[in-house]
Amino acid sequence: MHMIETRGTGDLVGLLEILEDMGKAVDIARLDDSLDEERTTLMNLLRDTQALDLVEIAKGDVALTETGKKFLSEGIEGRRKIIGKQIRRVEPFNTLLNSLKTKNRREMTKEDLLKFIEENFPSDNNEKTFGIVVNWGRYSKLMEYDSDSETLSLVS
Repeated sequence: MHMIETRGTGDLVGLLEILEDMGKAVDIARLDDSLDEERTTLMNLLRDTQALDLVEIAKGDVALTETGKKFLSEGIEGRRKIIGKQIRRVEPFNTLLNSLKTKNRREMTKEDLLKFIEENFPSDNNEKTFGIVVNWGRYSKLMEYDSDSETLSLVS
């Protein structure tokens, strides 16, 4: 299962809007030349948008999917719902949401979440994964994070 690497949703929205403006499938190398992004960042973003079923990549070209087009046609609340549905299918959200559901929990402290990340998705940068959970969770309105109490809560 795919692990989200893009820390926030702004780059994702920007990429989708660029693809919409181009109006057709775009060669990834051409896209790379026209964007002011590091190649690794662009490739992570492309893999993330593909895993979220917002773009399709074939033979070196990238194009919007129907879900990607619908995402762009929606207002902010519609976009949040689409992302909320799509991120349930990727990591770390799939495992985290299933774990909370299985344990019948609706909240998790930052400390517990970092421990969960370390146990399930060990990396050199668990804080980055924590940031991804908080940013995407907030954007999709699946989760809230209270920085004062350092508590992550499920919204629905």
